[in-house]
Amino acid sequence: MIQKPNLLKVSDYKINDKISVHVPTVDEIFDFGDMKYYSIIQTLIATPFDLMVELDDIGIDYETITNFQLFMLMMESIIANEDDTSILFGGLNLKNFQEAVNCKNNEKVLWDKENDIVIDQMIALEICNTIRKIHFWEAPVGQAGNAEAKRYLIERNRRKKQRLAKKPYKSFLENMIISLVNTEEFPYNYETVMGLSVYKLNASWRQIQKKKHWEQTMNGVYFGTVDTSKINLEKINWLSPE
Repeated sequence: MIQKPNLLKVSDYKINDKISVHVPTVDEIFDFGDMKYYSIIQTLIATPFDLMVELDDIGIDYETITNFQLFMLMMESIIANEDDTSILFGGLNLKNFQEAVNCKNNEKVLWDKENDIVIDQMIALEICNTIRKIHFWEAPVGQAGNAEAKRYLIERNRRKKQRLAKKPYKSFLENMIISLVNTEEFPYNYETVMGLSVYKLNASWRQIQKKKHWEQTMNGVYFGTVDTSKINLEKINWLSPE
């Protein structure tokens, strides 16, 4: 079994010999623009379920397009709209990539002919999974049972997106940092936190939340307001792996 890179240690997560996903620091994200950074990565890892409304608007059934087909479309969008993607891929120039066909299996791929770099379905999946791992995001899973349920789901998501579009942008990253810096378990201040990688920041956020939940549960157990027979204390222990 091949040992994967440790995200606590690396600043560039190696996908293969030619492709790596950069793990930026908080300072790098703010310099780049946190709104733009999150927009790029959320675009890249979007699934058909995430974009059911947008796909419906252009006449595509989100249940008929594959994750990789959507990945290729999103890559084309990023290539067309972003001149600098080094915060995500380092020195990899996305503008060199074009759609091609793998002669060995006739599957579509993205190919940088100049440097002979290929992004196929498996590499795209690993790129997306790495980005999700860095930010502790889960890929959404969902499928409508019938056409009526699908239409309801799409229209419900359409209304939700319309409401969100009217709200001003609020920096989740900024709010996370403010919350963490003002938490006794977090040993960094507003200056030193800038040097943390976004993975370490997200890991700290997740772990502190878990610890707080554990402490609240134990207080409930102590005062008799929590029934221990209905919860798995080992599972929610803040020292457990998950």
